[in-house]
Amino acid sequence: EKVPADAQAFKDELARITKYCTDLQNNTRIECDKYSNDVKFWAEYRTGIKEFTPWLVGAEKATGEGLAKPADLDEVKALNEKVVSFEKNCVNYLKVLTAAETASKLMTTHTEADNEVAALKGRFDQVKGVADGWVKKVDTLVKEWVLLDNTVVELNSWVAKDKSAEGENQFSLEKMESTLGELKNIFKEKEKLVENL
Repeated sequence: EKVPADAQAFKDELARITKYCTDLQNNTRIECDKYSNDVKFWAEYRTGIKEFTPWLVGAEKATGEGLAKPADLDEVKALNEKVVSFEKNCVNYLKVLTAAETASKLMTTHTEADNEVAALKGRFDQVKGVADGWVKKVDTLVKEWVLLDNTVVELNSWVAKDKSAEGENQFSLEKMESTLGELKNIFKEKEKLVENL
């Protein structure tokens, strides 16, 4: 049976409005989901940045102050532990920054976050470069200082053992001069390394 024209017009308008409302509801749900996810990712991003930034400020301060000049082998070993620990902290905090960056990339818009991460990464790279340099320098210093220490011990034991029963030294001057020359060179190298810290 035929529906009157004005009734059909109302039916068509009702169908159009119903479709419009359904589409609006679906689009609103999608936007709310995006917003909900953005809030979650933004919170992860901000948490990472809040953890990373104070560490970075402290690390920049530490690299600006430099290293203490050690006076003996024990101080060099302690300094070595300190710089190795500092370098490991750099690696661990880079993971924090990377996690924050990953979370920011999942946000709908992340240009501002990208810029902030890039700036922090640049500052981090400077700190990491200093840390790597410190590890290398202090490792070399430890090796030189241990060599110096071992050479002194060897020289002392060699001089002590080369005494005759009458208490006279039985060592050769050539061997003594050679060992002292080596000792002098090692000491100079160690002093140069300490100066360059």
